[in-house]
Amino acid sequence: MLRGGRRLRVFVSVLLILSSMYLLAQPASAESKLSETRRKLRATRAKLADVRQDDAALLAVIRQLGGQLSSVRVALRNAEAILARIEANIRGQERRLAAMEAQRQERAAIVRERARTLYIMGPSVEAEALLGSSSLSEFIERTESLDQAMRSDRVLMDELARISDQATKLKASLSRERVKAAAIRQGVAERAAELGEILSVKQEAEGELGSQINAYQREVAALEREQARILAIIRSKQTHSTGPISKKGFIWPFRGPITSDYGPRWGGFHTGIDINCETGDRIVAAKAGKVIAAEWGGGYGRMIIIDHGNGVSTLYAHNSALYVSEGRTVARGQRISACGETGNATGDHLHFEVRINGDHTDPKPFLP
Repeated sequence: MLRGGRRLRVFVSVLLILSSMYLLAQPASAESKLSETRRKLRATRAKLADVRQDDAALLAVIRQLGGQLSSVRVALRNAEAILARIEANIRGQERRLAAMEAQRQERAAIVRERARTLYIMGPSVEAEALLGSSSLSEFIERTESLDQAMRSDRVLMDELARISDQATKLKASLSRERVKAAAIRQGVAERAAELGEILSVKQEAEGELGSQINAYQREVAALEREQARILAIIRSKQTHSTGPISKKGFIWPFRGPITSDYGPRWGGFHTGIDINCETGDRIVAAKAGKVIAAEWGGGYGRMIIIDHGNGVSTLYAHNSALYVSEGRTVARGQRISACGETGNATGDHLHFEVRINGDHTDPKPFLP
């Protein structure tokens, strides 16, 4: 139903906040953006708590938040996929590093054992090979064996150096991957937190919409309960139609946005239109005529009915004050009441009806 002008301005600011949100695809580079988004979400939640929006406004907020949820869910899935790849790469590098370390230890053990043996044998190893040989060919064979062992040791030392160099490079790469993983992991946490906040605000807006619909349905039900009495007042006091109905000559009783149209809505039927205004705003006669009711109208609150002749009448409901009385003739544009929220109303607004021979009809075709 209707809300005050201040409330409408608050809703516009809510939409501006939501429309300014932009989510980057890479979580590691979006940290500042995400922090700003969460700040704006908190502002949106505060505004939802401060003011009850009309149903169209809340639907717009819910749709906007739904789009944000979809974007964040996609970004979160992308970030989790990137993190999974990085973590798999880290595990692979750790396995390679462990295998290289095992190779290094194995070869280092061989080199240490060779060095220990040579140390024990001392510098006279070649002389002992000569003296211990029974022939020249045996000496040559022993000397060649020693040379081969020395060459093998050099190969082992070279391989140890290569393994150590590769391990150093792999450790540096692993360190970089871990830093990258930490940044991505932080981004995933940011996305998950943002997702939770957006979902929470969306649920609040949906809850507010549910409350708004319930309040609207109560208001419409209260108006429907008064229909027989309103119809009786009009038919007993107004002039009846004697010819074609003219829609000319009407003005707006208050110039403001329509926040609830004529017709079926949320399971009820709205017999007029709701025009946004704030308590105390000046309400004027939509056309010249005679006041046939200025009284308490139950669910309509303080109401005025004006007969404009030829079976046409207008009704002004939920007023905070009435400035004319029954039987008085009023001019078009004359002040007749002040906007309010008396009766069964969900907020300050003007409920405006046009009736033909007592039956309600859509007022909008009568308004310029």
